[in-house]
Amino acid sequence: MRKIVHAALGVFIALAFVMAPSFSAAQDVLVNKSYNYREDSLFFAKMNRKMDEIRKERPTVALVLAGGGAKGAAHIGVLKYLEERGIPVDFVAGTSIGALVGGLYSIGYSAFEIDTIVRAIDWNVMMSDKIPMEYYSYNMNVFKRKYLVDIPFEGNRFLRSLPSGYLYGLNVYNILSALSVGYQGDVDFSELPTPFCCIATEIVSQTEKRWTSGSIIDAMRSTMSIPGYFRPVRVDSMILSDGGTKNNFPTDIAKAAGADIIIGVELTMPRDYSNVNNVVDIIIQTTQYSGSLEAHIRNIENATVYITPDISGYRALSFGSDEIETLIRRGYTEAKKHAAELDSIAALVGREGRQLHNKHAINTTNTPVKINSVRVNGVNAKERRFIDRKLRLKYGNYYGRDEFEIDQSIIYGTKAFSDVTYRLVESGNDGYDLVFNCNKRPVNSFSAGVRADSEDWFSILLSAGFGRNKICGSYFDITARLAMSPYLMLNWAYQPVFGPKFGAALKAEYQLFSGSNNSMFSRSFYDQSMRGVLDIYLESNHWSRVDLLFGARAEYMPFHRSISESGVTETRDWKTVRPYAYLRFVFDNEDDHYFPSKGLCVNAGYDYNFKNTHFVMAGISGAIQACSFFHILPSLNARFILGETNEYSYMDNYVGGSMPGRHFDHQLLFMGLNGEMRCMEYLAVADIDLRFKIARKFFLSGIVSAMHDGNKYGMREHAIYGAALKLAYKSKLGPISTNLHWNSYTRKFGFYVSAGYDF
Repeated sequence: MRKIVHAALGVFIALAFVMAPSFSAAQDVLVNKSYNYREDSLFFAKMNRKMDEIRKERPTVALVLAGGGAKGAAHIGVLKYLEERGIPVDFVAGTSIGALVGGLYSIGYSAFEIDTIVRAIDWNVMMSDKIPMEYYSYNMNVFKRKYLVDIPFEGNRFLRSLPSGYLYGLNVYNILSALSVGYQGDVDFSELPTPFCCIATEIVSQTEKRWTSGSIIDAMRSTMSIPGYFRPVRVDSMILSDGGTKNNFPTDIAKAAGADIIIGVELTMPRDYSNVNNVVDIIIQTTQYSGSLEAHIRNIENATVYITPDISGYRALSFGSDEIETLIRRGYTEAKKHAAELDSIAALVGREGRQLHNKHAINTTNTPVKINSVRVNGVNAKERRFIDRKLRLKYGNYYGRDEFEIDQSIIYGTKAFSDVTYRLVESGNDGYDLVFNCNKRPVNSFSAGVRADSEDWFSILLSAGFGRNKICGSYFDITARLAMSPYLMLNWAYQPVFGPKFGAALKAEYQLFSGSNNSMFSRSFYDQSMRGVLDIYLESNHWSRVDLLFGARAEYMPFHRSISESGVTETRDWKTVRPYAYLRFVFDNEDDHYFPSKGLCVNAGYDYNFKNTHFVMAGISGAIQACSFFHILPSLNARFILGETNEYSYMDNYVGGSMPGRHFDHQLLFMGLNGEMRCMEYLAVADIDLRFKIARKFFLSGIVSAMHDGNKYGMREHAIYGAALKLAYKSKLGPISTNLHWNSYTRKFGFYVSAGYDF
């Protein structure tokens, strides 16, 4: 039977070799309408001429790789087997992840090189638009750890300004830019080391965009723009999304290009309920089967060898290292099952392997290149002055991927641009021009944060910023917190190109806070007050790890009521305004605010009320990695009130709760106590957190705290100790945690539950 199969295959290939189709006949095999028929015709005519030259020696071979998300790692295994058998590849076509693997193959990378590249990628970073924290300003990092969403908008066109996808694909662009140096300009894809074509979908016309020339980066990025997950790619007048919605297995392209033999690899996804578990699975399922079934069947029939690796149990985002390893192995195993067919092909075409027809692309991850100039597109004169001052690259020197991405992150970290990409264009003296392309972000944005916890129950933080997504100039913010202690704040600021930011803020707040006997539902005192604050300040706004703030503040408290076991006291003062001067300093290089694994945070503050009262605060905390799953997090904080008696109770020292600064900036964390505890003038708190990583995003901590306070007459007789056992989960919606705690003052247990960011 096997001999019959081999003989039939040989006859089929021989007929294809003798009866090579003309270009016009090849056009008939195309299954979809083209966005640019004229450009495609020129490409296919050129490819057919190339194939005719090869056909003088042997039949021509094309490789077609289908889309399918992370399951595309199986393509690498197939490539490995084809290279082992020495089968030449004259043309590559692909869609989505198939175009990513096929595109790298087309610019010179071997199966082994692609394997190494894919395994080295941090896919959690790749499938995000994240850049390192140090490239954002300190204020931006504070902003990002409070708000769950930040939606930019222009004027009154809020809905039209909503993003067109969850991710822009910044880090996808980066890896493509690093790997494709030499082919990032306007390139004819028939002149690549191995000729190539990939498929995207033009959204407006709903036609098939066949990438036959242009930027290899734009081509590979657009073909994998999964609708709803990645934002479409805008090139010239086109809006491009994932090609799988039109042609997920484009063997028709290979046939039109003049291939006699087509080796096709399809990543089939069984229509089974167990394989559709999240939004990305739904999108992939939709795109894979949204094209014409008849066209898909025709494409399968075009394949001389039809390889379908076993991808059961894997989904579109199965990018774990073990998953990638298994998928590559399964691709190799499935290709090996077709050894008889592939050996028959090798007998006809020889085993010379792939012959590159142009230079191998440069990988700047490990090969630096010479930079002749740096251009930044999409910025005005003031923005360019600011950016030029920040960029680190010098003309005439050699740089690699890391240096390019640092400068890119510096520009993107300003938050003035919705996206910043770079490419290297060949110029004189064997060097390259580094070109950053920046697209402006809408200058206004609306932000929202939410938190639910067992102390305030439910809180919402809302902010509308007008002009705040600018590198320089003035902007205006309106911020409101809806909670047990709500507030409304108006803030105006002006940021020059160089120098500190100048601003003024007006805040109206109603405060309700309580002291606790360490029970969730029982409080020993309640404080209610209405407070107004006017701030005028200078602040360093461009440093990433340091914040320096100096200002003058006028405070007004027309109403205050305190309810405790000793009774009710109430004051009303509609006339007195109390001025303060203040200074704040922060140095923070921790790698994560909520779950730090390394770094140090130092803060200091000073307030003076012009009545000879001084408020001094300082603190230090850090993270020490003992091993991969265990960290030690010590901290020490102190606050002293010196001089005359403090006139306002809210400026007293307070400790308590799992969130420092819950009601006042100067409230210190003390894990052994719910609510707040008012302390004497001299206060120090120390704690140590022994944190274990018990699963990928789960953490278990044992925390011990100690506080001691006193006044000018002496210290409290005994320090107060606390202990807590805390379980936390690092979710994309903010940390989720619960703790059981105890303190030596009340000698009672309590617990606290929280979900969401702190604010």
